[in-house]
Amino acid sequence: MISGHRLSKGDYDHRHLNTDEIWQELSILFSSRSRNSASYKYGFFKSILDNLYNVDDDMKLTFDQLFGKFAEIYWNLVTKYRIAQMPAGKSAAVVTVINDFVQKNNIMAGIPFESLTDDQKITLQTKVKNKCKQNVVGALYGDTGCIFYAFDKKEEWIRINPQVYSYVCKRKTALEKLNYYEWAKYLEKVNTEETTVNLLSKLDESSKRSNLSVYRQILFDEFESRQCFYCGRPLREDGIQVDHFIPWAFIKDDKLWNMVLSCRNCNNKKRDKLAPDIYLRKLVTRNKDIQMHYYKEGIRKFSQSIDLRGSEEMKNYRPGGLMQIYTYARENGYNEIWTP
Repeated sequence: MISGHRLSKGDYDHRHLNTDEIWQELSILFSSRSRNSASYKYGFFKSILDNLYNVDDDMKLTFDQLFGKFAEIYWNLVTKYRIAQMPAGKSAAVVTVINDFVQKNNIMAGIPFESLTDDQKITLQTKVKNKCKQNVVGALYGDTGCIFYAFDKKEEWIRINPQVYSYVCKRKTALEKLNYYEWAKYLEKVNTEETTVNLLSKLDESSKRSNLSVYRQILFDEFESRQCFYCGRPLREDGIQVDHFIPWAFIKDDKLWNMVLSCRNCNNKKRDKLAPDIYLRKLVTRNKDIQMHYYKEGIRKFSQSIDLRGSEEMKNYRPGGLMQIYTYARENGYNEIWTP
């Protein structure tokens, strides 16, 4: 096992790998061979899993994407649940950064990450990235036998090995549960029993947003989605709900291309199920209209340097990618199809 935490860059192994070889390397993270002085590897692995479907055409994820999610995950664990990430007497760098940020900005205890202003989020995410990237990226790279991803700390990206990407996507739910389990085992060692009550639920909910009103506003006001995506009934402003077309429980991310407006009845009945693929094709068409809208708006407003609300959400969206995610969800056990 390579000690990669001090490396400034690293390439992944380009040899052909079978599924047994991939598992042999990834499983190190979940074994006693992985040395953990803090919970970072588990947090970073979750950040990658939560960003799997945000990769660009070159299979790259930026440090801003990864440590944006990393900061959000730890924000809730630290400020809401007060869960220590290192043994007593020691303080993890991410905990120090978050606590200092809370104190300097006079932020109320327990405030959810989504309630921070955009400027506050960017500032915090940048501080977390600059503090944690030095050791975290290389450490997971070394623990997984240099097959998972290539990375460059100066240019601030990782590039996932396409062979490993396919393997992980097909087994995302199982790997996620393994990661939670080992993460919880570690945290139970460095926290009191009272703090670790319902720990697995706290880890699972750490990056879930409860307020999806921004998507309601974009789809209802900007794109005039005035009918339930599923049953077609007219939507009243006081009865609109935002639904993750591919369930949040699987994708663990909020992006405009996966959001639809629904009536309360359809949203309550669909829950963590997939809709028939006819609605997948409908969503692909809807997303094409959104992309065209932002393309036209971008040309019209380019000279004014106006940021387009929602356009960043569609940055790495690909129709084929959405259809592949739908397939991955089914391969991960989301086999129950709900029909309106």
